[in-house]
Amino acid sequence: MVDFFDEQKKPVDKFYEILCRASGEVVRQELDKLISRLIALELFVEKEEELDLKLAYLMTNREEEMEEEKQNLYLDLMSQILRKTTY
Repeated sequence: MVDFFDEQKKPVDKFYEILCRASGEVVRQELDKLISRLIALELFVEKEEELDLKLAYLMTNREEEMEEEKQNLYLDLMSQILRKTTY
């Protein structure tokens, strides 16, 4: 059983525990949505050189903020998967 309130674990750790226990179809759907969003963003950025430079800057110079947002994304994905999965 996953302890969702274990403060010793990072969201990424909890996410992977849930990923292993959740419905494969739900996980596939959520990951597919995430990948579609990523592709759309990449296509958007690809056409705008200035945005591509800003993206590179964010990824290299704002690591702490990026890490915080990544943890938030793990939490969001977890909640989406949990809402659609029955145990």
